Amino acid sequence: MGKEFSPVQADDFSKLTIDRLPHQEIEMALISIGGGGVKGIDFKTEMVKAAGWNRERLSTYSGNPELAAEAFNRLRELLAETEDAGELRSRLEDSAKAD
Repeated sequence: MGKEFSPVQADDFSKLTIDRLPHQEIEMALISIGGGGVKGIDFKTEMVKAAGWNRERLSTYSGNPELAAEAFNRLRELLAETEDAGELRSRLEDSAKAD
């Protein structure tokens, strides 16, 4: 069983708050699942891209908040079912083939 996260809204990427927003919680979970540190950050980057974020590395999510929200919500749905790195990767690859 995975972990539940709140839905990500496009306007989350333009909010200033001291509280972590849903996409930030998802990023932290992915970094942890990926092993933490640089390895975890690389895994998070790979998963966000596989979920549909196709912008350059230096692009911010606020540059295309609708696309970012779509990618993070796809990850949110998968993370509710599993927190296994291999399964996340496999399921994202399978859904990319189906698209």
